[in-house]
Amino acid sequence: MRRYLIAVLLILSPGAAVRAADAPRAPALAAALKKAEMNGKYAMLLRQVLAPEDVASYGEVKDYGFWTGKEWAGQKDLPPGYWVYVSPYWYIWRDQTSELKPKRNWGPEQATGEPDTSDFGDIPTAWASRTPDEQDEWLLLEYPQPVQPNAVRIHETYNPGAVTKITAFRLNGEEVTVWHGRDPVNAQGVAEIALEVDFPTSRIKLYMDSKNVSGWNEIDAVGLKDADGKVQWARAAEASTTYAEQNPAGAPPVEQLQEQIRELQEQILRLRAENEQLKKPKDK
Repeated sequence: MRRYLIAVLLILSPGAAVRAADAPRAPALAAALKKAEMNGKYAMLLRQVLAPEDVASYGEVKDYGFWTGKEWAGQKDLPPGYWVYVSPYWYIWRDQTSELKPKRNWGPEQATGEPDTSDFGDIPTAWASRTPDEQDEWLLLEYPQPVQPNAVRIHETYNPGAVTKITAFRLNGEEVTVWHGRDPVNAQGVAEIALEVDFPTSRIKLYMDSKNVSGWNEIDAVGLKDADGKVQWARAAEASTTYAEQNPAGAPPVEQLQEQIRELQEQILRLRAENEQLKKPKDK
C-alpha cells in the first residue's frame, strides 16, 4: 500500500519525482563541484555538460585546460573557458583565479562582495549594462558555498525596480525559476525577496525588464540568505552585457581626456607659429 501511494504521488506531481531522484545525489554533486574547482584554481562556472561516457577517455577527474569548442556531448553554443571533468560532468569555468583582474568600472565584478556603493546614482562601483534600455538583461552570480537559500538581497543603486525573475541552478546544472514577480525594492534601494528553493545551489541569476524601467538599472551587490539568516555575498559574476565594454578599466576619465585635448591644441598652435616664423625671410 505504501509503495502504491508513493507511486500515485509521483504520477500526480512529476516535479516530486525529479526532486526525489536528485535528493540522494546532492552531497555527491556538491563534492564533485568542489573537486572541479581544482583546489580553488577556477571560479565562475558558466556551464555543465553531462558526458558520462567520457570517463573512459579522461578518467574520473581531468583538468583539461582552456578550450574554445562550442559543441560537446550534444550541447551547443558552449562558452570558451577552462574545462574540468569530474565524472559524469564537464565543468566550464570562466576564470583562473591566479590571474588577478582589476575591477572594471560598471563591470559585473562590481556586483561581487558586500555592498560598497555608498550613495544612489550612476556610480562605477556597481554593475551597469552596455545600454540603458536597448534589451532585457541578466546578471549571474556565483557564491563560495552551496546552500539552500530562503531569500536573496539585492542592492539596487540606480533606477531600481527592474528585477522580474530569479532562477537558481541545481548542482547538476539545471536552471530552475524560484521567483517571478514585481521587484519589491524599498526606498533604500534594497529588495529582499523570499525564495522557495528545495535544493542546494551556489549560483543564482537575476533577470531584468530593462526596456521598461528607464535608464541604467545598476546593481551593487547580491546576498544569498540561508535558513539560519547567514548571508553569502557573490564571489564572481557574469552579465548579459556591461558598460565596461564601452568604458574599460584604465580608460582616462573625461576630465583627463579634455585636458589632453587642450594640451594637443596648444602644441599645434605653437608648431604653427614656429612654422610661420621659419617661412619669414631672414635679415642679411
